Amino acid sequence: MRKNTRNMKYFILILLFTTGVNYTFGQKLVKNEVDEFTGKIVKETSWETLNKKSELYSYVRFRKVDSTTYFVFKMMIGNTVYSVDKGEVLYLKFTDNEIVKLSNSEYQLTTYGGGATGLAGSKMLGVELTCIINKETLLKLEEKTLVKVRVYTSDGYVEAEVKEKQAENFKELAKLIN
Repeated sequence: MRKNTRNMKYFILILLFTTGVNYTFGQKLVKNEVDEFTGKIVKETSWETLNKKSELYSYVRFRKVDSTTYFVFKMMIGNTVYSVDKGEVLYLKFTDNEIVKLSNSEYQLTTYGGGATGLAGSKMLGVELTCIINKETLLKLEEKTLVKVRVYTSDGYVEAEVKEKQAENFKELAKLIN
């Protein structure tokens, strides 16, 4: 009887630990499959919050199709109409003051819900930017701590600092896709 009680205690502790880890570390691969039509390997991470400031709400995720990696960035700036040109730069600044420049792959005009990842923000104007990144850049995103982001739009630019918790989540997200 005593052995069963001890085993039950271990089982409960392991269950609590694994449940706690799932809630603490929310970054995950939401897609990891071979496309049945194209035969391409597709990986995609969950959306994670990067900024939630009054001037910039933004979310990020990574997507990989075979060997091509994409950095996907959704944002909302107030509730105004703006656009982001193809080739426009998205800047990422790290604690060591290194700045990485990512290039938007296609013209984007704000749409309702375009910067949202769920119901919150679905009635606001936003955009989704996609940037192709190379292996060297992905390694930097995995290792370095992000402190600030700046995005250029048709109305100028908007920037916001990244909190430490979001910076750590961002690094973990990059590690998942590699």
